[in-house]
Amino acid sequence: MLPDMSRRKARAMIEAGAVYLEGRRGRTASKFVLAGASIAIEDEAPRAVLAEAEVRVLWEGEGIVALDKGTGIPFAPTRSAVQGTLLHALARALGRPIQQLHPIHRLDTPTSGVVLVALDASAAAFLTRALQEERIAKTYLAWVSGAPEPPEGQWTWPLTDVRQDGRVHADPVGRPALTRYQTLETRDGTSLLQLQPVTGRTHQLRAHCAEARCPVLGDKTYGGPLLAKRALLHAWRISFPLPGGGEQTVEAPAPEDMGR
Repeated sequence: MLPDMSRRKARAMIEAGAVYLEGRRGRTASKFVLAGASIAIEDEAPRAVLAEAEVRVLWEGEGIVALDKGTGIPFAPTRSAVQGTLLHALARALGRPIQQLHPIHRLDTPTSGVVLVALDASAAAFLTRALQEERIAKTYLAWVSGAPEPPEGQWTWPLTDVRQDGRVHADPVGRPALTRYQTLETRDGTSLLQLQPVTGRTHQLRAHCAEARCPVLGDKTYGGPLLAKRALLHAWRISFPLPGGGEQTVEAPAPEDMGR
């Protein structure tokens, strides 16, 4: 049906996540397709294809690598960025298919900071279980509008899944969500917060800050004042158990814009 597309390119597009079977992304080139099934291929022209991301390794060991993700770089393939992601760059650097990499958690494209990737299935299973058991501690820094009251405490608003407006919402029937916060500095009507998400809901920190009437600066989605080119949220520190015993803590230096 596509005479100008080679089998090699077709396979590469499937592996990159640019092909959808019956509306669902498919990454298995050998999958059988029934007669009459719909196949959608993302058009290469309009989609965002970034230059190859820089791979900055903060720590590596026991089948785990901690990366420092820059702002504006997609972490993993999505419908708007199927190439040029940090995972693609890591796969090329390691000389292995991207399917052999196991992201343990994710960061939104504007968010900078430390993120974990397992290099084998055993390490991935170990860290996934640790995440589910809340044994992985993540600490973020965020510049917000105003200041939370009280200056230190926790937010427990349940959150919905992402709705049509691209946001999650606080809702009594939403999923439980817990964020611990501490005000580190206040100046010029803004505050620097230290945030610790105990649960890992989509957009949790941004939604909780907005619900507390102190949205993250630059966060268009949640009403943050546009005093920055991006949402000023940085994944600063992560502590996690190791498969062989013990614990590791990794910190990612804050980018210049976090100093405001």
